[in-house]
Amino acid sequence: MKSDDFRKLTIFRQVELLLAGGNHVMSRIYLFYTIHLFTLSDFYAEIWYRQADNKIERVILLELTDVLDIYANQIGLSDISGSIGVKE
Repeated sequence: MKSDDFRKLTIFRQVELLLAGGNHVMSRIYLFYTIHLFTLSDFYAEIWYRQADNKIERVILLELTDVLDIYANQIGLSDISGSIGVKE
C-alpha cells in the first residue's frame, strides 16, 4: 500500500492496518499522548493515543527525516551496532 492510498482511509481502517500488518518501531510520550511509531510498506506512521480518554485521536504519516529528528534522542549506537556488524 502506498502512503497516498493510506491517507484516504478512515482513521479506524488506518489503525487496523498498522496494528495488523505494520511493524512497531518504538514509542514516546508527548504531553497527554503515548505515540507509537510504525512502519508499513514504505512509509512511517504514528498513532497518537490519549490514555486518559482511552482514545486514539490521530494517525500521522511521517517522512524519514521527520522520524530521525523526532526520535533521534531515543536511538543510540548500541541499538544499531549489532545490526551493522560493529565489534567491540
